[in-house]
Amino acid sequence: MLLFFIIMIFNQIDSFGQFSSLKDSPMFKNNKHNIFRETLTNTYYEMSEMDSLYKTGKSPFQILSNIKKGDSIVWMIKFINEDDFTIKSQWLNKKFPLKDFVDIHNIQIKTSELTGKFLIIYCWSVSCGPCIKELPYLNALKDSLNKDNYILLGVTFDNSVSIRNFFKSNQLNTYLNDENPSFAFRIIPNQKEFLNNVLGVKSYPTTFIVDKKGFIKQIIEGVNLDEQKKPKIYSEIMETLKRIE
Repeated sequence: MLLFFIIMIFNQIDSFGQFSSLKDSPMFKNNKHNIFRETLTNTYYEMSEMDSLYKTGKSPFQILSNIKKGDSIVWMIKFINEDDFTIKSQWLNKKFPLKDFVDIHNIQIKTSELTGKFLIIYCWSVSCGPCIKELPYLNALKDSLNKDNYILLGVTFDNSVSIRNFFKSNQLNTYLNDENPSFAFRIIPNQKEFLNNVLGVKSYPTTFIVDKKGFIKQIIEGVNLDEQKKPKIYSEIMETLKRIE
């Protein structure tokens, strides 16, 4: 099962992949009426029609905006295909565009420090539920990998204040069932330009696995869940590293 956040206008992001029916999503279930308007053809769909399409898994869609009309919510949507939310063909087996970074503690990370190391670059956001769901599994990587050979970076468009406030929030404690939630990766804030215009990330989370020569050997987009609906990110990364070492 794949769970992902699709980038939307105004940096709004939504996901429905964890629900077997659209009607179960909190976004829709509390509304009296949901109507969907496909903006390209100006075609209207009732909830029952959209739910049927959703259940087939063949008609993923992106919500662009919504308006309230009486007791109805009209959702402006765009149908998408796989190429609309993947960057694998663009980057796989290409050189990762290394640059100098400054982490959340205002410590500079020079390109020279990243060269010759295995890199795990996790593109995420504090507003991305699937990203947060993966944090405990990503943290486990730190104990499994030799820090002399691997560098773990968490790259985000969020600013430092938002990130710090997020990790102090009671909501996060409850969500992860952890009194002191943390992220073991070196967090790189304020990277909107790099994420959008250099990497062209289309969905969150997106994970780049880079070999010692600087080539991107794996890109994991979204959250893949196992049969127990737990993220598989730890095993996915470890399997890739075993293959490329």
